[in-house]
Amino acid sequence: MDISMKGLRCFVAVAEERHFGHAAERLGIAQPAVTQQLQRLEAALDMKLVHRDGRTVLLTEAGAAFLSHARDALESSQLAVQAGKAATRGQGGMLTIGLAPAVPPAHLADLLRRFATDRPRIRLQIRETRLEDTLAQLAQGTIQLALASGFAAPSRPPQIEAIQLAEETLAVALHRDHPLVGRAVLHLADLADERFSVITRDAVRGQPFGIHGLCQRTGFQALKFAEVHDVTLQLAMIATGLSVGVLPSSMSRYAPAEVAFVPLAHEDPLRTLLLYDRRHVPVGVREILRLATPTSPPPSVGKRELQQLSKTELYQRAGEQGIAGVRAHQHAAATGRKGAGSARTIRTITPSADPEEE
Repeated sequence: MDISMKGLRCFVAVAEERHFGHAAERLGIAQPAVTQQLQRLEAALDMKLVHRDGRTVLLTEAGAAFLSHARDALESSQLAVQAGKAATRGQGGMLTIGLAPAVPPAHLADLLRRFATDRPRIRLQIRETRLEDTLAQLAQGTIQLALASGFAAPSRPPQIEAIQLAEETLAVALHRDHPLVGRAVLHLADLADERFSVITRDAVRGQPFGIHGLCQRTGFQALKFAEVHDVTLQLAMIATGLSVGVLPSSMSRYAPAEVAFVPLAHEDPLRTLLLYDRRHVPVGVREILRLATPTSPPPSVGKRELQQLSKTELYQRAGEQGIAGVRAHQHAAATGRKGAGSARTIRTITPSADPEEE
């Protein structure tokens, strides 16, 4: 059955005007064209919709029943066109974002808040998947953007671009009464006798970091207390005082009151990456990439200024970084490392090509 929008418009106009000539004037076309479109519609439906009684047009029983649905179809088609145009302009539609396990939520939350302010009519949908599944879904187009974390960009198909959203230090999460909490900074070797609560290997499969590999490179095997699927449960296990964990410093924002964070001495920062398919970059993705790329780097704090800050001022300066940020600033003041350990340090990697020019 081949029903055209032109045929529906002609039928509705004739039904409402009850006159072919008036319907033609309303549509701005010749009367024979109206007659022809209506005849084609009746042939496609295999039913008579109208009949003429002199100069008056009357609806058949089938035509009267069909009229309201024809109006609905025309309205739906107009709404569909408007929705498509709005999505093209970035004023509507849906953006689906894949989230690999163990991605620090603070960076995503900050980014989405800014995006929702700039593009309030674009609906967001977040899916948590394993990294390998996330890359496949990006290539298939079922998601338009993904976030992953690691010490380096993951292996990926050539069409998948990666830009850096943020980088931060790692920290050791312990119960607040743990004897190591008083230390300014910890080394992995300090944790050789501890039991760890970790994210399950299956959840983080494919991600280029993990406590197992870090401990092995340090010379010991991590002793597991609990293996869980998400960071919230990991923090709950650490809050029991029966285990410790190694997490991004920004996770201190979400930790229970019983959990303290101490900076971990580690050469490589943890990077949070935005991944997208450069072959298809919708307006929503372009907007997020714009928001993720600051025009200038954040101000850093020098050694002399750090040494002059009081403890209260350190807490104010650390802001959302919590105890991890405070200890990082204190450690920076003691060691002279400018801006060391800041969980808010942002660096960007410029995409290899402008998405709009691909």
